[in-house]
Amino acid sequence: MDELIKQLQYDEKESTIFIPNEIFTDLQNHIKKSNHIPFAYSYYYLVNWLYRYTKYGGLSIDNKTIKSILGYNPTYTEIDYLIKKNGVLDLMGYCSTVKDYPISWTFEDEILEFVLLSDIEEEFQKLIKESRSRKYTIKLPVKSFYRKEDNEDVMDGTYYEFDRTHLIPFEVFLFCMSNKELGCSGFYLWSYLKMQNQMYSGYDISLTDLANETGMTRRTMCTYLTNLRKYRMVDCYHNQEFFCTALKEDERKANTYVTKEYDLFSDKPVDIKRIEIVGVDKYLEKLDNKAVYDVIDKW
Repeated sequence: MDELIKQLQYDEKESTIFIPNEIFTDLQNHIKKSNHIPFAYSYYYLVNWLYRYTKYGGLSIDNKTIKSILGYNPTYTEIDYLIKKNGVLDLMGYCSTVKDYPISWTFEDEILEFVLLSDIEEEFQKLIKESRSRKYTIKLPVKSFYRKEDNEDVMDGTYYEFDRTHLIPFEVFLFCMSNKELGCSGFYLWSYLKMQNQMYSGYDISLTDLANETGMTRRTMCTYLTNLRKYRMVDCYHNQEFFCTALKEDERKANTYVTKEYDLFSDKPVDIKRIEIVGVDKYLEKLDNKAVYDVIDKW
């Protein structure tokens, strides 16, 4: 994490980033490979942060650099269709590939404004451009400025309006990207649960439904959900004493998942409590015992 903080010149005042809630559905509607969805989410989150805190002025960050930060080999090409110019994220209207980029930002009278490279004097532009290729481009996070495609005259993006968004602190991103057991998939899954936790005090959902809602395969989702719990990023509350395949649908209760704040995460994996799984015989035995206790309680 220290290396990432140094590489990105992160300051604790640069933590806040809002992401549109609809991104989860949008990504699933446009990306066929389930393992590429968490990468696309993490990529958009990072370019959103890089633009908001005007990192391009002091850092030369391209797609190869971003792939490396997200845990991928910079030469890995199978995900390039998502992030290249006129790639999937551009066509979705989430990003735009541009040559102009922000150098600084101001926040006066509750209005966020950016000073772009093209706004400064030419001699200073040349100094900044010296270390970069003539073809150097960045990703403008379109949804941060505009969310309604039919009205580009009004800035209603996530830099300006926060309704129907989820707040993901940058420390969570750093934590996930510095841990091989989490990475993009862990970050994506935590962010989805965080969005739901912002709407509910704990999110009740079955494992199968959670896999379907995130677009992840059930096995992959379960692996990363376990990892989130191991690092105390998510608490899981079992709403039934045990589980058995003989349980009827109306007897099965979904777990409750609660996302935790960054300062409660664990740097080292910890043991987690798992629900007791019993066979049919044990299940029937437990039912008989429960029936006896119910009679005693009534008596």
